[in-house]
Order: sequence, then C-alpha cells, then structure tokens
Amino acid sequence: MENPILEAMEKAVNPLVADFQRDPDRYWNERDIHWSLAYYLKGERVIQEDYPTQLIRAEFPTVRKYDGARGHYDLVVLDRESWLAEPVQRMKAWDDWDDYLKLVRVSVAVEIKLWPARLRLDRADWDIEKLTTPENGIQNAYFLNFVQLDFSRRMMEDYYGKLRTYLLERTRPGLRVLCVPSEIRVQPDGSDNWLPSR
Repeated sequence: MENPILEAMEKAVNPLVADFQRDPDRYWNERDIHWSLAYYLKGERVIQEDYPTQLIRAEFPTVRKYDGARGHYDLVVLDRESWLAEPVQRMKAWDDWDDYLKLVRVSVAVEIKLWPARLRLDRADWDIEKLTTPENGIQNAYFLNFVQLDFSRRMMEDYYGKLRTYLLERTRPGLRVLCVPSEIRVQPDGSDNWLPSR
C-alpha cells in the first residue's frame, strides 16, 4: 500500500480489533470505539502536525445535504495540503460550511457501527450512503462494524452470518468494510474480518 494515511488506518484498526475481542464489554457505545480508533491512529505518527487532531476530526460534515441537513462522518482524516491552503487557514469556526467544504478534502472517512443486539440490518444503510454518495467525494472510506453478541447462542451466530452477507452485498469500490465478532472463535482468521471488496 503506497498511501501512508491508508497504511496508518489499517494499522490503527488492528489493535482496536484486538482490544474489542479481548474485552468487548468495555465498549458501551460507538463513541468508545471512536476514541480508541483516534488514539491508535494518532499513535501511528503519520500526521506530523503539532496537533494531529487538526487533521483527525470527529463528526465531520458531509458535502451533501440529506433532507435539508448534512450528515456527519464518525471520523475523518483531512487532506493535509488542502487543509493548509491559505483560504482554509483564514476561515473561522463560525464560517459557512458550504465554503469550507468546497476547499478542504477528506483523505479518509470512517463510519463505525456497534451491534450490541440483533438489530435491523438496514441500520447500516445510512452509513454506507454517506460514505459512497459521489457528491461527497470520498475516495477512501471505511465502515467498521463491531458485533457484540452472546455467541454462545446459535441464533446469534446465524444473525452474524446474515449481517456479513448484508454488508457484503452493499460493498462498493473505495469502501473497505470490517465486520468483527466479539468472540474470536466465531471467526478465527482475523483477515476474514475484512470483507472482500467488489
């Protein structure tokens, strides 16, 4: 892989998956996963700014408005060159999003989903739509699914299989999809956590 940001993202996901499978109960909600991913991504030191969080942003808005309101990505890594451009640096926090989003590019966008129960599978659709809508211009998208179920029950393993199939059917070019069970025995080969891209 030649893109250092993408390499850093893939490396940051590995310890996150290990943490989740070692102690899934420590993750009470998706926000806990967001924080851990940001921590590991910052630790990859691929972002050289004094404050890496200038480029690693949470709840970053989409370009496209959906029913009059913008969506938000759970986490993004902004393109350093576009972020350092003079017009962007002159902007203030209260400036119009339309102007800002025309100038700054997103290198990587991430959506995270925690599945703590057998939820409706179409719960994934909104995240996939934000990541793959052409107007948003996301070239490198990650949809990370953490499945926190009681796998001692056969029905939960069946549900997990259905979820993986559902996600696989919705993969798109440029979208990397992770689907990881809270118990390693359900999917012993960690490379299988990443669904094949289409």
